[in-house]
Parts: sequence; C-alpha cells; structure tokens
Amino acid sequence: MECVYNGGENGRQHTKTAVSGVSYMAQLKWVFRYMKGCRWQFFLGAFLQLFVYLPLLIIVPIVVSDLIDRAFLGGDASVTAKLLLMYICMHGIRAVSSFSHYVLQDMASAHVLKSFRIALYDKLQKLPTAFYSSTRTGDIMMRLTGDLEMLRHFSAWTLPQLLYCILLFTAGMAVYFSTNVPLTCIILLAVPIIAVVVMHMRKQSAERHHDLREKGSALNACAQENIAANRVVKAFARENFEEEKFKVCNEAYRDSAIKAAEVGANHGPILGAIARTINICILVFGGIFVIYEKMSVGDLLLFYNLSWLISDSTNLVGSVINETQRFFSSTQKVSQLYYARNDIQNKPNALKKEPDENSGKVVFDHVSFKYGKHTVLDDISFEVLPGQTVGIMGPTGAGKSTLVMLLARFMDAQKGQVFIDGTDVKNYDLTSLRHHVSYAMQDVFLFSDSIASNIAYGDQALAPDEIAQYAKMASADGFIRRTSDGYETIVGERGVGLSGGQKQRISLARALAYEAPILVLDDTTSALDMETEHYIQTQLAARDKKQTTFIVAQRISSVKDADKIIILENGRITECGTHEELLKNKGYYYDVFCIQQGIENEKAKGAGVQ
Repeated sequence: MECVYNGGENGRQHTKTAVSGVSYMAQLKWVFRYMKGCRWQFFLGAFLQLFVYLPLLIIVPIVVSDLIDRAFLGGDASVTAKLLLMYICMHGIRAVSSFSHYVLQDMASAHVLKSFRIALYDKLQKLPTAFYSSTRTGDIMMRLTGDLEMLRHFSAWTLPQLLYCILLFTAGMAVYFSTNVPLTCIILLAVPIIAVVVMHMRKQSAERHHDLREKGSALNACAQENIAANRVVKAFARENFEEEKFKVCNEAYRDSAIKAAEVGANHGPILGAIARTINICILVFGGIFVIYEKMSVGDLLLFYNLSWLISDSTNLVGSVINETQRFFSSTQKVSQLYYARNDIQNKPNALKKEPDENSGKVVFDHVSFKYGKHTVLDDISFEVLPGQTVGIMGPTGAGKSTLVMLLARFMDAQKGQVFIDGTDVKNYDLTSLRHHVSYAMQDVFLFSDSIASNIAYGDQALAPDEIAQYAKMASADGFIRRTSDGYETIVGERGVGLSGGQKQRISLARALAYEAPILVLDDTTSALDMETEHYIQTQLAARDKKQTTFIVAQRISSVKDADKIIILENGRITECGTHEELLKNKGYYYDVFCIQQGIENEKAKGAGVQ
C-alpha cells in the first residue's frame, strides 16, 4: 500500500503503486494501527453492542414468547411477575449499553482522527518542495479534512455496524435453527439472492464513490485556487469566467453524487422487498406449521418478533456497503499521501553540526540537475569563501533559483556535489543544514499573524528591539510603525494588505533575523525602488557579522558590488568575475549593463547596428 513520490531524477514524477490493488484487510489493519491508545474504547464499545445490547434484543422476544405460552396461554400465574421484571430490567440494561456504546465509539473515532491528522501533517512537513509544485493544494486539503472525516465515520459507525450486521444475522439464524429447522431452511432460500444483490451493489458503489471523491477534490481545488488568486481574477475581470468554471465543477460533483446515491436507491428497495418477503414467508409457512401443530403460537410469535434480525441485517447491508466503499476510496487517497516517499532524507548517522563563526564556505563541484528530461543546471562548479558575496544573474529559466535551492536540499543534484564548510550537504542532518542557510524567497509568503511574528519566525526568542533592528536593516521599520498597530499589526493571508515592496522587506528582515552564516536573497529587491535598494545594500555591507551572501537578481545595481558575479545561461556558467571584469568581457553582463544604464552598446555599434 505504497505511493512513492520520486523527488530524485525528475523531482516531479509520481510513481504510484495502486492502493486499490491492496486487500481491504490490509487497509483495515492500517487504520486499526492508528487506534493505539483508544483500542480499549473501541473494543469495549463493540463488546457492549455485540454481546450485551444485541443478545438482549434477542432475549426480550424469547421472554415475551415464554410469557405468552406459559403465563397467558398456559395459565401459570407464578411466572408472570418474574418474567415481567426480567423484561423491564433487560430494557434498562439495553438503554445503558446502547448509550455507553455510542459514547465509547465516538471517543475512539475522535482519537483515530487526531492521530491520523498529526501523522499526515508531520508527513507534509517532510515532503520536498517539488511535491507541492505538482500537487494541488485543494487536493491536499481534501485529504486532511473530508477523507480523514470518512475514516473517523468508518471507525465510529460503519465498522461497528458491519460487525453488528454479521452477528445480527448469525444470532438470528442460531435462534431460528434451535426453534424450528424447516421454517429456517425456507428463510435461508433468500440468502443467495441477497448475496447476488450485495455483490452487484458493492461493484457499482466502489466505482461511483471513487469518482465522487475525485469530483469533490476537483471542486475543492477550484474553490481554493480562486480564493488564492482573487486579485488576479479581479485584475482581469474574470469573475464570470471563474463562476462558470466553478459551476461546471459543482455540476460534475452533483452528477457524481447523484450516481453514487442511485446505487443505494436502486438496490435498497430490492433488499427491502426481500426482507418483507421473509416476513410474509414466516407468517404463511409458520401459520401452516401452527395449524398442523408443528410449532407453538409462542414460537411463531418468536419467529415473527425476531424477523427484524434478518430484515434489519439485510437493510443495513446496503448502507454499510455504501459507507465501506466510501471509506476505501478515501483510504486510498490518505494512504497515497501517508506513504509518499521523500528521497530527501537524513542518512544514517547524519552530521549534526551547528554553524560557528567560521562557517559559510560553499563549493559547487560539477553539479547537474534536471526537471524530467529538461536540463536546468549542467556541470556547475565554483567556490565561495566565508563572508563573500556572490551575485547570480542570467536570463529567465537559466536555473538561478534552482541553484540556490540546492544549498538547503530543497532538491538534490543528480550529479556532482554541493559542499558547505567542507561537508557534502547530503551528509548533514537536515535540521542542522538548514540552520546554515537563510532564505528571502522570490515568492514571498507571510503568515496570517503579526508583523513581529513574521520577522521572528525563525527565532521566536527575539526581543522587540532586535526585531525592530532587523526591520531597519531591511528598510521596513518606517512603514511598519505607520500601520495601525505597528509591529503587532496582523497581516492578511499571504500578506494581503501590504504592497509587493513591503512584503519583500518583511521577508528580508525575516531572513536577516535568522542569523544563518549563508544568506540567500532570491530576487528580493525586485519590487523596491532604487533608493530603498541602495539603503538595504548599505545596511547589509555595514553588518558586523559577515555572512556568505548569494544575491539572485536581474538588476546590475543589486550585484555590482559583489565579490564574484556568476552568469548562468542555458544551465551553464558562461561568465564569472567582478563587475569590472565582466564589463571588459563584453558578454551577457555587459549587454544588460548597457540596457539598464541607457548607454550605447559598443558591440552593437561595431556590428553596424543603428
């Protein structure tokens, strides 16, 4: 029951071992494993239902039958009081056991739901970034909510009901056989018909509930994407388009839900008709047996009063089959996430080495990386000494962001090695490795929390004055103090309510506050004006503690003061040197410099371009 997420060669490929090929029993065992700590509640609840409540349901009609034969028809008044007292006591015990059963099952199912949510959430923290690039957020949320709720419902209701059905039918047959074998054999003629109906129902239910689950996931993803992209939708006036798209998804889900419901609607009346036929057979053939004195009136009443054992178990089969197929459909999706394998893991005896004052040396040794068949980085080699600043430039899609993501193992190189402080990053403990690198991401994300909490996200022990100091370095202190509650202002989801430049400056302050020996600024100042960018560069240069800094940028002004500037084109290093050296080289860097400075390109002039 494994779904493998392969983050190795292509970083985006899913290799799935079909969970549907795994036996239902294996899936049940997997769920049962997460009942640890609450199994006693589940078993006690099941015991009360199956061995207290259910036997009393059967014994009560027997007492009534005995009361009729011995007290009313037989005239034995001495047993009347005793049988009536037994009848009342058994009803009281039934009520207590029923209440206790439901409470215990709900407690057990709530524990299972909690355990699964913790396990899946822990799993999500360990999956690589490439997994999220190829998996819809709405689908992940569906697995954490609807699918897990289905698991809870199964453990609380469906599984006990399944056991209840089996024992109900078995107990009924046992009582019937001990009372009148010929009449019981007549009733059993309906069993093959019930089996055929149930098997056909199970097949249809499995297919349609799987489709329903997929349509629900698509609907959830459609709504999530629309909410996340609300500004884009409004900017392009695509509200009507989005409404229509949601309408299509919603209608597809409705149609799938109707088809799933039709399974129970089509087969339920058949099962109900079989149950009613059994009741008629009991009356007709039981009456004949009474006439010919083959059974007593009390036994006939016992048969008829216990006919619900057969009819209820038959009727329950329909709902149990439906709910069971919904459960297995959800289990497939949950288990795919649970068993997703992350190739970026700690090696045995991984190095737990925290950074020190000498940390920050970085070496790329013949590094190559591919997304599928597309080569992004090809034979990259360079060295950066502690405290140096490296600028990385190149056209869009050249692999700049991918290169810096290899530092903290958000993805792994397929060839070559990346070293930090003389150790291959693959040999580090992941937590220790990521204490060496601090990122200000290209795609800025701010949590729905206070500005202060966002800045101190990497180090919650920061004092307010320290948070303010980092904000000043990032040129964020001024606009933060002008907000309604200053540093305690709550920002909206993903930083809604702040400008692009303000979010970038908070992101930069967060990266600086992490105090890692390696600082990665991935297009961090693209939304800032030149004056603010110059101020930030001055602040970074004036830091007492020098960090090895990688600056991924498109602006010459962002990287011109770097100790080394690397130009990436088509996944390869085509130029490397200082600002002055690259200008003399008259390559890509020189061309960009001329364009951004608005000066004449000597290469174009020499080629006769006007």
